[in-house]
Amino acid sequence: MPGVLGRTYFNTSLTLPSLVEEDPKFTVLPSTKLVCTIGPVSNDVDTLIQMLQTGMSIARFDFSYVDTQLHQTSIDNLRQASKATRTLCATMMDTLGPEIVVTNRPSEPIKLEAGQTVLLTCDSSKQASSSVLPIAYPSLAGTGILPGRSVFVGQYLFTGSESTSAYLTVQQVDSSDMSAVCVVQNSCVLEGVQLTVHIGNMKNTAPILSDSDKQALLQFGKLNRIDFVALSFTRSAQDVKDARAYLDKIGMSEVKIIAKIENMEGLVNYREIMEQCDTMLLSRGSMGNCVDPEKMFLAQKMLLRECNLAGKPVYVTRVVDTMTDAPRPTRAEATDVANLVLDGADGIVLGSETFRGKFAVACAHTVLAICRQAEKCFDSFAYYQSVMDFAGFHSINPDISKTEALATAAVRAATKLQAGLIVVFTVTGRTARLIAKYRPQQPILTVVVPRLSTNGLKWHCSGDFVARQCLQYRGVMPLCADPSLGSPDGAILKAALQEANKRGLIKAGDRVVISQCPRVNERFPVMAEAGVVKILTISQDGVTAANPVIVNDDGMQRCTSLHVFGSMDAVQDCSDLF
Repeated sequence: MPGVLGRTYFNTSLTLPSLVEEDPKFTVLPSTKLVCTIGPVSNDVDTLIQMLQTGMSIARFDFSYVDTQLHQTSIDNLRQASKATRTLCATMMDTLGPEIVVTNRPSEPIKLEAGQTVLLTCDSSKQASSSVLPIAYPSLAGTGILPGRSVFVGQYLFTGSESTSAYLTVQQVDSSDMSAVCVVQNSCVLEGVQLTVHIGNMKNTAPILSDSDKQALLQFGKLNRIDFVALSFTRSAQDVKDARAYLDKIGMSEVKIIAKIENMEGLVNYREIMEQCDTMLLSRGSMGNCVDPEKMFLAQKMLLRECNLAGKPVYVTRVVDTMTDAPRPTRAEATDVANLVLDGADGIVLGSETFRGKFAVACAHTVLAICRQAEKCFDSFAYYQSVMDFAGFHSINPDISKTEALATAAVRAATKLQAGLIVVFTVTGRTARLIAKYRPQQPILTVVVPRLSTNGLKWHCSGDFVARQCLQYRGVMPLCADPSLGSPDGAILKAALQEANKRGLIKAGDRVVISQCPRVNERFPVMAEAGVVKILTISQDGVTAANPVIVNDDGMQRCTSLHVFGSMDAVQDCSDLF
């Protein structure tokens, strides 16, 4: 994988003594996105308001925890919290998928002692106990389970704590392939709402969407207009295609698919998966049971870099497990979060920390505070150069599309002019994604212009979906445009600049780079040009654009036009819209 690794984007002018100085109060949220898993400790309206104000971008509803009523209450409360704070928040529904769980559990915890043996069986009629663990899987045949292989058993959203998780080693597999005798490596107490089972290097042949997933998508996902569906244990491109086909079938075609890479099959097939999905998610908890500890950092860095180069949004889980029970992360966890930002992650997913943790809001605040500090040290120009070099865009005859050329031009202009803001007008979100791909230092205020469509019976507007889905891109701050404002080059742009000023993104004298790449036959163009990058300077009122003034040799002042460069040709190929 030449060119993928070996470069760092850490660059700071700070000195070590300066680290003891108190930071100023920040008013702008970090560029890195935060996904919070909503659970019993975080699903009340007051807590959700605090999490939105802290910076939660996406709320995750994990259907590995099968309590539809809890999830419905949570999303209803989220709507109230979003309305109360006037904050946009996307929703993610996480499927159970081909996950394996322990069945027929007793009401009391299951105690295991190091050195004892326990029978792992596919016979679901057996009662779970300290000697038998029945699993929800038809047969061990074809799974690849062999003597010496590792098996992990832990509670839902496990943290890996040795007191609540079991590490087993397969000793013998029954000739019927229905059970395996395993040796327990550590003493523990298995407890929690659900026990998940991970068999090392397993080949899982179960469908990517279980029957319960399909039912949940119909009864919860479609009803609540979910923005993202995360496919647990994605193994191949076909898994993504199968999920896409089902979503289209039930009328959820606008939903974006997140492929969760959390087993060896997914890791091996990551390239084909990346081509089919909308977003990648490295689930380090499950993946950590498949990859040797000394190789985990390689899997992480290589996957993140591949996604960065392809412009594919990428997220990572399991960052501050300690904060499930403690008010502060460990030093290693804090450093880990910062390194994810420096490695180019679009966002971070919190699981047990916000689902059942004691410090849900504090955890969100801490993680975003770390992200903000890391972003201050992120060398965005070096990153931009590296992506351009890898793609060959600095060559004499680069193979580059018009939309990509406009995106790179916008980022280049913003960097060279030290602009305070990039404003993007988009219909599908594609332009915002391409600009975010280059990780500019400037916030990307994305104005989503609604797209109207009809099935012959009624009209449909997709702007709200696109705006929420743009929340997945690092640095992007989406807004929904009001088409009634009309004026292509005036009212909508002015409204966007007013919002930017209100958020503290711009001030008088700042330069702003504006980019758009509309499609043909769109009803609401924002500028006259089909594809354009425009540069303007903010006037003294901090809102409107000031016409640049030059003084000629004759002493007369004259206004110059705003600098514009672009293409008059609209983009007609929408096959690669994301």
